[in-house]
Amino acid sequence: MDQIIGAVNNVPSGSVIRVVAYSFDYQPVADALIAAKKRGAQVRLLIDSHAETDQIRQLRSAFGTGTSDGTYLRTCRFSCMANTDSFIHSKLYLFSRTGGATYVSMNSSANPAETGVSKSWNNTYTTVGDKTLYDANVDNFNDMLPDKTNTNYYHTVESGNLKEYFFPRAGSTKSSDTLYNILNDVSCPSTIRVTTYFWTSARLYLAQKLSALKKAGCKVEVIYPDGPGSQDTIYPEVTAELRSGAIDTWNTRPNKGFYVHNKVILIDGTYQGLGGQKLVYATSQNLTLTSLRESNEVMLRIPNDPTAYSAYLNNFQQIKSQSVKIISSAAKTTAGVDSTSEKRSSKAPKDNSPDPDE
Repeated sequence: MDQIIGAVNNVPSGSVIRVVAYSFDYQPVADALIAAKKRGAQVRLLIDSHAETDQIRQLRSAFGTGTSDGTYLRTCRFSCMANTDSFIHSKLYLFSRTGGATYVSMNSSANPAETGVSKSWNNTYTTVGDKTLYDANVDNFNDMLPDKTNTNYYHTVESGNLKEYFFPRAGSTKSSDTLYNILNDVSCPSTIRVTTYFWTSARLYLAQKLSALKKAGCKVEVIYPDGPGSQDTIYPEVTAELRSGAIDTWNTRPNKGFYVHNKVILIDGTYQGLGGQKLVYATSQNLTLTSLRESNEVMLRIPNDPTAYSAYLNNFQQIKSQSVKIISSAAKTTAGVDSTSEKRSSKAPKDNSPDPDE
């Protein structure tokens, strides 16, 4: 958040800030955005409607909801492209100019939320001067504004080595799941590392694919944050599959309640038949059906960038060192029966639900 606040504080008059987020209750970011508007910057916010916080009310009062003056806080009934329970779940911080930099895009797992600062691991990847990627993110922002159903929105944009994926993606089978197809392009021996926050049995096939890769000779490591009651974010079928596949799995919850909020896949090895690949896939998407088919999500592929890969790997190892390895048989959890739509329901964990610590 300090990085984001620093960027906001350096936006000059006449420039545009755009923020897409799921949760918002971090006062220092709200203060910085209001100050930017007073300096003459345009500030445009798209925030999910699942929770109304003091900060959201404050920003709505300061910015309004109309778009005529270029500054506003808007939301959508569900996601901005679905007519059933779903979410604005991307985390994007976009700056037409900040300081001496132009066309700045920050792709993040972090909401401007208090627990994102104090209790969870997150990541942000920043591109500077990349107009192609910046324009793609701005187009995505503008496409969300009408709040019009379009669950066949999925598309990708490439800029240099970077590739960005925009969701929701239409389909009904794993062959139209981008993450499954990524895993399907890995050949063993390779190393796959996964961090996620929420994983339901509607995408159990991702765990099954990881088990198959482990059996084929790949090294597979998974970090997730499973806990009791409202913190139960990993369905028991998923944990059972990971354990039956002998996949090394770590849980961050037992360590002082800290949790991993990163959604990252790291691949080191052979990908699409090419050896020596080091790939980072950093996404806002949890491993749920709604996040794939209905919610607004983004994913960024960062290939063969030694500095970036090393940073993500070091972060993975740091989180792992502060987590508890799962070595016993599958434990019972409080998760209810999964449904294909994973809607808000008192009978099952809410898909991409408000963080219990937020």
